[in-house]
Amino acid sequence: MSKTGLVLSGGGAKGAYEIGVYIALKKLRKKIDIVTGTSIGAINGMLIAQKDLKGALKFWNHVNFKTIYDEKEFPPMENPKLAQVYIQYAKGFINEGGLDIYKMKDMFDDYFKPKRFFKSNIDYGLVTYNFTKQKPVLKTKSNLNKENMKDYVLASASCYPAFKPYIINNEMYIDGGYYDNMPINLAIDLGAEEIIAVDLRAIGFKKEIKDKTVDITYITPQNKLGSFLVFDKKEARRAIKLGYNDTMKKYNKLDGDKYTFKKKNLIKNYNKYIDSYEEKLKNIFKSKDSKLLNKIFETSIFKDFIHSKILYNNFTKIIETAGRIFGFDDSNIYNIKSYNKGLLNALSSVEDIEIDKIKKQIKELTNLIDRRKIVKHFYNEIKEDKITFKYIIPFTNEFLVALYIYAVKPSRITY
Repeated sequence: MSKTGLVLSGGGAKGAYEIGVYIALKKLRKKIDIVTGTSIGAINGMLIAQKDLKGALKFWNHVNFKTIYDEKEFPPMENPKLAQVYIQYAKGFINEGGLDIYKMKDMFDDYFKPKRFFKSNIDYGLVTYNFTKQKPVLKTKSNLNKENMKDYVLASASCYPAFKPYIINNEMYIDGGYYDNMPINLAIDLGAEEIIAVDLRAIGFKKEIKDKTVDITYITPQNKLGSFLVFDKKEARRAIKLGYNDTMKKYNKLDGDKYTFKKKNLIKNYNKYIDSYEEKLKNIFKSKDSKLLNKIFETSIFKDFIHSKILYNNFTKIIETAGRIFGFDDSNIYNIKSYNKGLLNALSSVEDIEIDKIKKQIKELTNLIDRRKIVKHFYNEIKEDKITFKYIIPFTNEFLVALYIYAVKPSRITY
């Protein structure tokens, strides 16, 4: 039976996503034989190798700046802006050569379970970089022990220059991402014949894969995660949910792209509403024939409409665009019926906007326009069969979302 390797990239605070992936793999009953990681991937990999999901969730559900840094080095900030955080890291580098993560040493002892780790049937490997000798250091379970485990895991996670180099035997070690931020080759060396690689798309080098015959499944964040330098438990919890969702979608157990829906919800929704959606679209444009409409029909979804049916993928994009416009939580798993109802409820709470105000905002403050109000405006025009066609070009997505909400509304809804 072939061995499966789980490869975890570096990515700092984004690493919570990897635990969400692991939760999904457990639910899918994917057997993991080998786990390799770099930087935060080395920390997560250790927790996974010792089969300690509870510990991993505890770590990420409580992580913040105070758990990692001394307050003298990183004074607490209420709702810090990203620029403030970066400035603090820069000060740490200028004044001290980087921030000291010595608090992580104490935390490590709380999460590392030597007996569980070394008795586990999951093999393990990590990557760090010897800055003093300018060479990579790859460590595996076979040459790690209770005494040196902490040093090499934290060395792998010492993201220089944000953090100080980690000292082992008077030599400086830094983040393994300086050599290989996605240690697929290490997993192959340990015997992996199939790879599940979690790529957090963080800064770092990636080595060319030496064995092209290995089957690799990549899982990457479909939504924007927080900054890799901002440790925040709220963002971590969101990342865990996104990691779970993306993995379940990768293995066709859930649907969607940036939003997540229960399996087969979207195709059932498409089959249910596409005919009425297209019929309304035909009625809107049937009596129009002008240069303006030619410009409108240059849009990809309208090209589909002219030549054939609107494609399922394009229809799904409209649904997800609606979620973004109305600020739906992209980490939830939605039932399409409740999602549609949520759109109707959200639309009902949006105040109407006059067309003259739209004109003024287009001229002066286009980037500050409340897209929800544009949707509400088009919805009202669709309902009254009075479309302002020239505004479809700059606000195509808003028009299509308004039409979608109109198509899915129950007949008893009048707003």
